[in-house]
Amino acid sequence: MSRRSADQRALVPELFSQPAEGTAEQPKPLTVSELADRIQRTLEQGLGQVLVIGEVSNARCVSGHWYFSIKDAESRIDCMLFRSTADRSAVKPVDGASLLVRGSVTHYKPQGRTQIQVSQLAHVGAGDLDARFRELCESLRALGYFDESAKVPLPAVPMCIALLTSANSAAEHDCLHAAATTFPATRIIAVDVRVQGSGAAAAIASAIAAVDAAAPRLGIEVIVLARGGGSREDLWSFNERVVADAIFACRTPVVTGIGHESDTSIADLVADFRAPTPSRAITETLPDRAALHEQVSALARRLARAQIALLDRAASRIHAASRARAVADPAGVIAVQATRVDALAVALGGRMAARIGGQQARAQSLSSRLDRHHPLQRIAVHRPRVDAARAKLSHAIEGSLLRAAGAIESAARTLEAVGPNAVLRRGFSLTLRQDGTTVRSVHEIEAGALIETVLSDGSVRSTVESKRSNAPA
Repeated sequence: MSRRSADQRALVPELFSQPAEGTAEQPKPLTVSELADRIQRTLEQGLGQVLVIGEVSNARCVSGHWYFSIKDAESRIDCMLFRSTADRSAVKPVDGASLLVRGSVTHYKPQGRTQIQVSQLAHVGAGDLDARFRELCESLRALGYFDESAKVPLPAVPMCIALLTSANSAAEHDCLHAAATTFPATRIIAVDVRVQGSGAAAAIASAIAAVDAAAPRLGIEVIVLARGGGSREDLWSFNERVVADAIFACRTPVVTGIGHESDTSIADLVADFRAPTPSRAITETLPDRAALHEQVSALARRLARAQIALLDRAASRIHAASRARAVADPAGVIAVQATRVDALAVALGGRMAARIGGQQARAQSLSSRLDRHHPLQRIAVHRPRVDAARAKLSHAIEGSLLRAAGAIESAARTLEAVGPNAVLRRGFSLTLRQDGTTVRSVHEIEAGALIETVLSDGSVRSTVESKRSNAPA
């Protein structure tokens, strides 16, 4: 016995009152190790080999050794199966299975844990939890709860996520850390909800319905239902019908991250997306920041190429417009129009001369007929009339010539006045599009278009900032 233990035992009379007269003597104090030894001997010698029937839960294999619990409606006890025994056994502990366990009851002193060291395992049948799980799965599958067509697609870049889990839990910490690392721009609204024990299923269902109702007002785009690992009993709240109904009725996409990758609950099967762990539920819902950055960069490069191509096409159109004859050589265009006016004037003069010549020829013909047909007496009698007619005819011809000349001169002045060059000299201008065609109305051109204005002494290129129509509304 150590010196410290002896000193501690010496304090017993001072810490506890002495037993009354006639009663049993004060028990001798023990160390923890001594009491643990007595418990171990009592259990191992008193109980010996036991046969126990129970439902397996929380089964796990570590380095070939199996650790699990067997339970009934009111109690649970831990079991362990050494690797050497497990290798010889055809039966392995599986959650939900009902097994007959043979073994020795032992007390593991370092942790103060009582357990059965298993020597044999035999199947009895499926446990109640496993049967309930299969029965509910079949019922919900028949109702279409697991159909892919009933699942709501997740948004590509959700900007607000509601996280439903127990406050200050490891699952909440992992999810918040994953969100801050993966895509910190997304807002996380943490909702404290009970995820284990009596009433947990109803609390989860109520939380889902409440968050779904508030989602449009709060901008929530995804609901993440998360819970850390645990035994099958710990996770059973997520296998209740009320939770499945709430997820199926939820209009907001629901993502689950419940337990570990090997754990599958009813909630996972009904959810729109199932992640293997709570943190993966966040990372697989949020976009990859690096991939999103690369996508934005690629779009920026495409936009830059499109802008360059647009500018190149605009420059080509401007160059083509600058080569149009009306823009490149407006004086030549005006010269062509002047030549046409001159040709019209010559044609008009020719027609007038022909008409005058015809009148003269007719007069000459009449004079010849008169000379051939009238006698000398009649000539003498009618000579004054003939002379008068001749004078009148001469005067008429002269007047006709003067009027024709005046008409020619007026036509020439009119042509000169309406000719392109004269119009430009009076302050008017000619507006052309980029393709060289003439703009005749404000409705033929839009703001931002490139135009060229032809003046009497040159041209001006400009861009339309706005336009105004003089037509009544």
